[in-house]
Amino acid sequence: MNEIFESTELLNFDYNPNKGKRMSSIKRMLGIAFVVLCVYALLPLLPMTNQAYTADAAPTATGKTTDSVNVRKGASTSTKSLGTVKSGTKLTITKEVFTSRTSTSASTRWYAVKGGGKKGYIRADFVKITGYKSTKATTTDDLNYRSGAGTSMNRKGTANFGTKVTVYLPAKAAGSGTTWYKIKVGKTNAYMSGDYLDFSNALGKIKGKKEIAGKLLARPTNGGRERFVYTFDEKNCKKSLKVTGFANGWVPQGLAYTGKQYYVLFGMGGGQSIVTYSSAGKRVKATKLPYNIGKPNAMTWNPKTGLCYIFCGSQKKIYTWNPKTNKFGTARTPYSSSGVSYDKYTNKIYATSTTCVRVYNSNGKFKQEKRFDKCYHSGRSYVQDCGAYGGFIFHAMSGPNKFGKNYLDVYRAKDGKYLGSIAVYLGELESVIVNNEGYVELLVNHGGSFSEYIWKTPLNVKDMM
Repeated sequence: MNEIFESTELLNFDYNPNKGKRMSSIKRMLGIAFVVLCVYALLPLLPMTNQAYTADAAPTATGKTTDSVNVRKGASTSTKSLGTVKSGTKLTITKEVFTSRTSTSASTRWYAVKGGGKKGYIRADFVKITGYKSTKATTTDDLNYRSGAGTSMNRKGTANFGTKVTVYLPAKAAGSGTTWYKIKVGKTNAYMSGDYLDFSNALGKIKGKKEIAGKLLARPTNGGRERFVYTFDEKNCKKSLKVTGFANGWVPQGLAYTGKQYYVLFGMGGGQSIVTYSSAGKRVKATKLPYNIGKPNAMTWNPKTGLCYIFCGSQKKIYTWNPKTNKFGTARTPYSSSGVSYDKYTNKIYATSTTCVRVYNSNGKFKQEKRFDKCYHSGRSYVQDCGAYGGFIFHAMSGPNKFGKNYLDVYRAKDGKYLGSIAVYLGELESVIVNNEGYVELLVNHGGSFSEYIWKTPLNVKDMM
């Protein structure tokens, strides 16, 4: 763990407050200033989770006016009147707009409506809702639900990852560009941020693709914020290999795979070594590094050169190891990185860092061919190793609680698109590879037990190719 990434909490991120300390008021104000300056520049890059449904599946409401009332151009009495509609006019309601950050009063809410030959906004205290055309969604994280749209509204509860909710109507929070939704969770009516709702289940599975792969391929974006599509935990992952360091010490940091052998890099908290395992999980040998290389963070094996490349996070200097001759050497990269992986399908080396993913040639000279933006997680995160297979890049990240929620970010190499993230609840996620069957496997540190594991996940990359 040589690189730490900490982003300012975005205004519309409504994460469970029990899972980490809230930002200080000073830091929050700095975050607000930053978001205000950048929101329009970032908006095209943000994963538009709230637009995942098709037009005919969009949630709407029906209603009628309770008095003769002006239809306004915007959600304010100061905007132009587009004309008056009579009491009892039938309306189609497409959105609810909150004009206060803390009040849910009908006098501070407006509806975007169509009816009586007009299209505009009517204040909520002149409208009676008569019904909803709802849709379904699933929470993609542990998510608060509130009395109104916006993180300043009173919290009514928290829904766990994967909770199914009924979605009634899009809603706009005061002072925020994020789409919220009026929802029903259990028996409670409330509001949730649309950035953490997945509507794909409501539309059915993508034909010809397994569930996880289908969700990842559904809505690629150019970097932006996290978009969780699945979770890995002990319920759907299996231990495929138990790994221990040289003389039962140290913490695993990097993982390389040849198709026949696993190479596990150890180094944090003690001596440094590479332990070799057969594909069947038998420990073959432990190779002690001949010199201290600092804090090794990542490793990959390149069959073109026959070398393993070891990255140390904040260093441009890297180390090489030849498994056949057991010789070590050094090389340099133009940029420091904390993750590295060779993909035999693209014949490229990918390196990940706090800022981007870099694409290098595979001849060992590390000439950069291109780079693309990575996903930015809200709050503190630790940049770990990555894996690549079939033109897809899997970047391991640890969250603020390294042994709680971790992240597996997925990218498509050909165009640099961010496909989504998978929440990992197995321990500190150190590295990732893809086995001969195509399944993603994760190297996990379980807290210094000296009995760490490689876990086989249900995600098969061949479903994405």
